[in-house]
Amino acid sequence: MKNLKWLVISMFVLFLVACSNESDEEETEVERVAPVEVAEVTEGDLEVTRTYLARTMPNQTTPVIPPVAGELEEIEVDNGEEVEEEDLLATVTSVENGREFEIEAQADGVISGLNAKEGGMVSNSDPLLTILDLDTITLDLQVTNEQLALFEDLEELNVSFEKTEDAKSYQATVENIANTAGETGLFSITLTLDNEEAGVRAGVVAHVAVPEKVYTDSLLVPTTSLVEENEQTFVYLVNEDETVSKVEITVEEMQSDITAITSEELAAGDQIVISGQLTLADESKISIIEEDQS
Repeated sequence: MKNLKWLVISMFVLFLVACSNESDEEETEVERVAPVEVAEVTEGDLEVTRTYLARTMPNQTTPVIPPVAGELEEIEVDNGEEVEEEDLLATVTSVENGREFEIEAQADGVISGLNAKEGGMVSNSDPLLTILDLDTITLDLQVTNEQLALFEDLEELNVSFEKTEDAKSYQATVENIANTAGETGLFSITLTLDNEEAGVRAGVVAHVAVPEKVYTDSLLVPTTSLVEENEQTFVYLVNEDETVSKVEITVEEMQSDITAITSEELAAGDQIVISGQLTLADESKISIIEEDQS
């Protein structure tokens, strides 16, 4: 009887241990489900650009020269002020006969280079000021002979005036590509830009984006999806059973947000992991985080 009692107790203990192990295994299995964010593989073109620096210049400059040498009686404008053709700019009294002469604007534009003061003497051979036409601005690029090939057949280029990636860009027109190099051995490329929207001044540095290479009909994935191991690159492909497969890929061109790749195991429309993949392995169980939950 005593042996039977101990047998019952032993079986009960074994039952509790088995239940405990089963519970631990279930908890372990739940813990192995990794929360991840996913995105879709797409197909398209990826353009690689090279940035060149250019300096903005007025499309036209109109020097204003007094009709006579004399004393500058009145100045009606300041540097940076916009004027229209025939606006009164200044009044000069001739040193020869004391007559007053009014100086009018010969074009629309912005006043620049005005250094004279009222009461000072001015010459009739040197400009009193210059009127800059900034409605359209000119940009001048200097490139090497080898770089000229990048500009062939280009009619427009994107231009920005800030170095940040999200800087607003404007379209400039390619007006002229020099056939001969200048004294520095570089070739000049002239662009024009309608300045009504940009509103930039002369002398500002412009960043000109020139297409260097285009990858056409490539598979495109978010750069955040890439995992590098032992000089190889992988992404995690989401399977229908909510597991992942580790897929090796070849990177054609990597940019900060998008990467062009080749792979025999991926196709446009496939879902890949873009966040949380660093804890994954082949056939790992995942839980997809929807956008409104992130």
